[in-house]
Amino acid sequence: MPDQNLPRSPAFLTPVAALLVFLLAGCSPSSVVRTAPLAVTAKGGTTRLAEPAANEAVIIINNNAVPGTHAGIFAGARLNDPAGSYVGTRSMDENWAGPSLADYVEHQKEDGDKILIYRFKMAPADFAALDARMAAAGPTPPLFCAVEVQNLVAGLGPFKSIPSAGWATPAGLARLLDQIIVSRVAAGECVLPDNQSCQTHSPGL
Repeated sequence: MPDQNLPRSPAFLTPVAALLVFLLAGCSPSSVVRTAPLAVTAKGGTTRLAEPAANEAVIIINNNAVPGTHAGIFAGARLNDPAGSYVGTRSMDENWAGPSLADYVEHQKEDGDKILIYRFKMAPADFAALDARMAAAGPTPPLFCAVEVQNLVAGLGPFKSIPSAGWATPAGLARLLDQIIVSRVAAGECVLPDNQSCQTHSPGL
């Protein structure tokens, strides 16, 4: 139940809303504004990332802010980038070949190097259910990228322990995925953009 003692005047709400927009700006399609086409070649170690397999779910967490900056998901070749700027930005380049995991991660790295890539193989029925959810997904409001990704996977296959949510942050979703990997209840892994295990990353990533 909401705290009845919280002030409700616009003077209170406006700074809070502004802070949320600042912290989670990556969940907004206008977070990255471009005025010219971009080169789309993945740089550095990102090229070592294999594209998602036909039955694989890959969740990408941009963790370059305290609550995380953005979340997106591939199911095989299908990408959902809820409230994100990736497709709009990349499509400004007439030579863009379309979404790829390496290119998507490279786009997220514009905010910094703290990108976590969670990969899970799924049984055919579970993968089909995820693919159907993604195909039916509509537009996502700004700030709700992690909510959308969490609700897309909630309760399916390796994500059985993940509940649907009315609110979530990218960093909070990452913690739920870490619990699945650590518990070994499902075959999954977390890797960095250079394809090294997340277990080798420096503290604070």
